[in-house]
Amino acid sequence: YDVKITIPSGWKIGATGKEIQTINNGDGTTTHRFYQADVHDFAWTTSPDYLVFTERFDEPNLPPVTMRLLLQPYNRGKKERYFAATKIALRYYGGWFGPYPYDHLTIVDPAYQSGAGGMEYPTLFTGGTSLFSPKASLSPEGVTIHECGHQFWYGIVGNNEFEYAWLDEGFNTYSQSRTMLKALPPYTLTRRYLEGWIPIVFPGIQFPSRFESANSYDDFRSPLKRDPMSRLSYLYGPGAYRVNSYNKPALMLRTLEKFLGWPTFQKIMSTYFDRWKFRHPTPQDFFQVVNEVSGQDLSWFFEQAYNSANIFDYAVDYVNIYPYRPKMGFSEVKGTFIPTDSVKAEAVPTDTVTGKKPLFVNQVYVRRWGEAIFPIDVLVVFSDGDSVIEHWDGKDRWVKFEYVRPSRVERVIVDPKHVLVLDVNTVNNSWVRRAPVGAAAWKWASKWILWLQHKLEYFAFFN
Repeated sequence: YDVKITIPSGWKIGATGKEIQTINNGDGTTTHRFYQADVHDFAWTTSPDYLVFTERFDEPNLPPVTMRLLLQPYNRGKKERYFAATKIALRYYGGWFGPYPYDHLTIVDPAYQSGAGGMEYPTLFTGGTSLFSPKASLSPEGVTIHECGHQFWYGIVGNNEFEYAWLDEGFNTYSQSRTMLKALPPYTLTRRYLEGWIPIVFPGIQFPSRFESANSYDDFRSPLKRDPMSRLSYLYGPGAYRVNSYNKPALMLRTLEKFLGWPTFQKIMSTYFDRWKFRHPTPQDFFQVVNEVSGQDLSWFFEQAYNSANIFDYAVDYVNIYPYRPKMGFSEVKGTFIPTDSVKAEAVPTDTVTGKKPLFVNQVYVRRWGEAIFPIDVLVVFSDGDSVIEHWDGKDRWVKFEYVRPSRVERVIVDPKHVLVLDVNTVNNSWVRRAPVGAAAWKWASKWILWLQHKLEYFAFFN
């Protein structure tokens, strides 16, 4: 793009690319010329009110970038936060996936109620924040990291968003989430009052990233069922666009990361970035890189997570514990029929304290409630501190694990490392023999009593 823009003299301007020429026309206007190669779009903005600031991004092993911030006067206090968030995005995206290839970047703080916030363009993006915005609310940090991240997933790797919106929005949502987990504290509950002007922070209530779990999609009418991701974006039905373009792909990529391990998945993402930068990939191009770099055929996963609208849900179904008593009968072992009680006794060690044989039969049932299939680990912890990890292919509707031993099952956790981030209900993933319900109730009652006391004191102040 080679663009000349004529505006009133004295107005501040920002655009895609670098300004290579400025001409005072002598009639109260000035012409600004911007040039940029290797981009697929152009945007510009101007205002007499912008405050203009410049900082430099310098990070070892990454190319330097001159950052130019066009800031609204009433958001002067957000200057350092805008720059810091932009540097975070350039550092983590550049280090994980590939370096930002341009030596300049323009950050725009949009005017209040302009409707222009949170949008990406090559070498320029708009942020957005409220007038009163405490740091705990992560605003403007969240939107800044996200829109700066689009310089990579859309700006450099340029997919067809009309058909495959998830290749930029989903990739960027995943990348933003991972970046914020590494670089920033968790989001702290913030509520706004008096028509959104006054923010109140609740410091005791912090939330993990919503892209670390699919729990919010556990419903008979789960939004994940609205459409498969493979449907072209412009053909999505009501309510499916945001889920399938942003949320589900972020959860899918996070699941892949945990299943393959970060070193392998980071290599997948950087290979995909390097191979398709300044080009226009399709979903199949990404799937091909995944299989190539991982050395595995993961078609079974994409067939379910991408080509179908089935949901994942594994759970502890039932735990049965009862005293062991020998049963009459025979079992075949290596071609020989021997008493059933002898088979059970041989498989279990003697209690070193009492010298007696096992006292309990422990039966653990794990169930697949969802239609989608994924290999699952199951952690079984016993009252004597011993534990077992079972590996289940997850294909059947249920599986039973049985243990005959002196101790009873104390705890069961399905997917203990939370690999299957797409699981829509992690609440049913665990079982505890003696749940400390009293302690939990007292903990939360104390927190809410303290919160109520603070609020009553606050309102009493104005009486």
